[in-house]
Amino acid sequence: QGEVLFSEKFSCVNCNVSLGELEPRTFSFNSPHGACTVCTGLGYRFEVDPELVVPNKDLTLAEGAIQPWSRSSARSTVFVSQLESLGRAHGFSTKVPFKKLKEKHTQLVLYGTAGEPINIRHNTRKGKIFEWNTPFEGVINNLQRRHRDTESNWMRSEIEKYMASKACQMCDGQRLKPEA
Repeated sequence: QGEVLFSEKFSCVNCNVSLGELEPRTFSFNSPHGACTVCTGLGYRFEVDPELVVPNKDLTLAEGAIQPWSRSSARSTVFVSQLESLGRAHGFSTKVPFKKLKEKHTQLVLYGTAGEPINIRHNTRKGKIFEWNTPFEGVINNLQRRHRDTESNWMRSEIEKYMASKACQMCDGQRLKPEA
């Protein structure tokens, strides 16, 4: 037949999975010992939904196609400057309807430049010009980070308007750690 390997340490040499002592809680999503570490045993995650972020694709970025960024007037000027700078750096216009942007450009807007810095140029209302080089985080990454990091319940609920429940990709909705 072939050789069969057994382990006294609850590990598998083929898939590199190693378990602690087997206990009933290891197989329960109600316990931190068995629950998926990504969704904490819920089977789904609350994530920013691109369809809710850009509900009207006929609008341009300059007209406020990015719904959560169009609502915040004090910060929107910085967001507009970031989007215009991203467009300059990657060869697209913020005055074109969102639905007419190339797929690579919509991905840049939504998910960022993956660490690649761009030159941001921001004109203040008082006429000052600021320039700096930094990676563009992306709208979805920005909202996810702000939702995770804020201590404000109001801000968290505002961002949640653009979020939806999705099956956890780590456990595929099964709620358990892969080892279990």
